[in-house]
Amino acid sequence: MKKLNLLFAIFSIAVLGFLSSCETDPTEDLSPLLTITTSGLSGTNTIMEGSTYDVDITAAQNPTSTKKLKELVVQTPGADTTVVIGAASYSNTFTFDAPLAGVTHTYTFILKDNDNVTITKTLTVTGTAVVVVSTPFGVEVVGAFFHIGGSLQGAYNLVDEATVAVAGTETFKDMKNMDIAGANFTGSWTTGTGNGTLYVRANSFDYANGSVEDAMAAYAGGNAGGTMLNPLSGNVFIAKLRGGSDYAIIKIVTIDPNNNDCACGNKGKITFNFKKS
Repeated sequence: MKKLNLLFAIFSIAVLGFLSSCETDPTEDLSPLLTITTSGLSGTNTIMEGSTYDVDITAAQNPTSTKKLKELVVQTPGADTTVVIGAASYSNTFTFDAPLAGVTHTYTFILKDNDNVTITKTLTVTGTAVVVVSTPFGVEVVGAFFHIGGSLQGAYNLVDEATVAVAGTETFKDMKNMDIAGANFTGSWTTGTGNGTLYVRANSFDYANGSVEDAMAAYAGGNAGGTMLNPLSGNVFIAKLRGGSDYAIIKIVTIDPNNNDCACGNKGKITFNFKKS
């Protein structure tokens, strides 16, 4: 009898051990899987006020529990949003506005499965002030050209800061006088063939203090063209040089239809100041 009791005890222990091994380890994490990634933020989770950034959500059921995803709750400083999922996986992109400069916002993402097991992740974002870039133009240069029908230079090269003769290379002529021989000098100009420089008349532009960025904005907001007719003393023009990324600002100083430096029949001279980026 003692032998039977001993065998029964050993058998009972073995059965209990087997059953225990079939149970889930209570320390095992059965939370659903949640990954959040961002774009538009700096490495320290800062972003310039007035802009936006994206948060990409990737979620999946736990491979051990295999419980489908029930919902995702997104908690923001303004309001909470609940997304009902009811599937094994979920992905989405949320776009948020940047906080104001010096303000920190915390965003919480709570994922829940059908057993109400949850996983929570947070994101903290701080707004920064808008960085104003102000690039000054270079030194001021004095330029001029004459009546194209006269014997002196009828064009000007803004890039090389030099006058160009009537017979000079067309692509060097950023400003080429277009008055007709025998007619009064008006100072009107066009660009040489293949030159590519375009102008915007911008008389309200602050020639003395305006930055390169200011000029770019004014140029973008104007009507660019290669021909400028009847300029007047004090007029300001913004030039985008030869189809590239360099700019110049030009201020007309004088237009003298009676200038006779050429000692010829087609008189006239225009003088201007300009600065380049």
